[in-house]
Amino acid sequence: MKLKSVLKCALLMATLASCATPTVPTPTPATIAPFPAVTPIPALALINGTLIDGTGADPIKDVVLIIQGERIVAVGPRSSIEIPEGAQIIDMQGTTILPGFFNAHVHGAYNEEKLAAWAKEGVTTVRDLGAYQWPPSQVLLDRIEKDNRYARLVSGGIFITPPNGYPIAVFGGKGHTISTTAEAPLAVNELLDQGADVIKISMESGRIFGQQIPMLTTEQVKAIVATAHQSGTRVSAHATFSSDLKRAIDEGVDDVAHMIVDPVNDDLIKAMLERNMYWVPTIELWMNVGQGQDANVIVNLRRYVAAGGQVALGTDFEGYYTPFQLGMPTKEIAWLSEAGMTPMQIIVAATKNAAHVSNLEKELGTLEIGKLADVLIVEGDPLQNLKALSNVQYVIHNGEVIRTP
Repeated sequence: MKLKSVLKCALLMATLASCATPTVPTPTPATIAPFPAVTPIPALALINGTLIDGTGADPIKDVVLIIQGERIVAVGPRSSIEIPEGAQIIDMQGTTILPGFFNAHVHGAYNEEKLAAWAKEGVTTVRDLGAYQWPPSQVLLDRIEKDNRYARLVSGGIFITPPNGYPIAVFGGKGHTISTTAEAPLAVNELLDQGADVIKISMESGRIFGQQIPMLTTEQVKAIVATAHQSGTRVSAHATFSSDLKRAIDEGVDDVAHMIVDPVNDDLIKAMLERNMYWVPTIELWMNVGQGQDANVIVNLRRYVAAGGQVALGTDFEGYYTPFQLGMPTKEIAWLSEAGMTPMQIIVAATKNAAHVSNLEKELGTLEIGKLADVLIVEGDPLQNLKALSNVQYVIHNGEVIRTP
């Protein structure tokens, strides 16, 4: 009995073992399709130029800047940069290499001819602060966004303003009107959903036009700013007089889209600096308008810059009935110089600072590793003579060479 029990146990254990470890047939090797071959993007190397990188740092001579695809992958002195095998090399022959310029205050930019003219002159990005067609045609957007011959377009959509506020009360046209504080976040989100990249508000009391114009309330402006900031978006304010500037400062906007035409006191300048606000002077506008405003705007800008204020270059192109300069804004640059800005400060205003107010400082404005390759190459040294900025040799937009000598 004992032996029979042992045999039964052994048989049971063998059965369990065979269940636990079943025989698995040897698999037939499968045929695996190879990964498609990836063709590396050829690098573009710019050599033998002087680099002004847009940060305000001293120029670097005998520089190498390497672009792969849309991005900058290396930049520095020739002695520290290894040029990739097979790279296309362009000898800059002693020219000056700069970031692509911005015009941070334009209108009427939803236009292929204008965008092409800006890009050809090295103004590779424009910020439209009040579109004449809104929302824009998707067909047009698809064309301009896919073709590097056109300058990049940053849009402020249309003004948020009260009923019959500026610009409606003066020029007619369109505005996104709000009547209550509750409507303010809805207006911001609607503009962002329609494609706005920044938000533009009216803070115009009408004094410059000799009339009283309805204005957004303090609560409405603060709600606009809070909603925009929650979405990672900046707010630009139209203002022309000191009293309106004070409200813009107190209510938290990010930049002021015109130089003020009456004398600006030290307290307002100090407050702007404390809040890290930027100024887009649009001196070309005031020179076009005349009527005495031109003298005050130069003085105000000179005092603001001397105090350490941050300036972004913008002209208000087509913001008034008179002709404006299309392409490289050499007139505005000359007036910035007249107001006491150094050539380096002007270059930073047109690159790094303008990228900041366009909400693009992480992607553009300086020639640094990882940033989009928007590059302007000019003959001569703009730090010695700003007219060199008109001597364009090459323009590179999103890594593509769109102009050659």
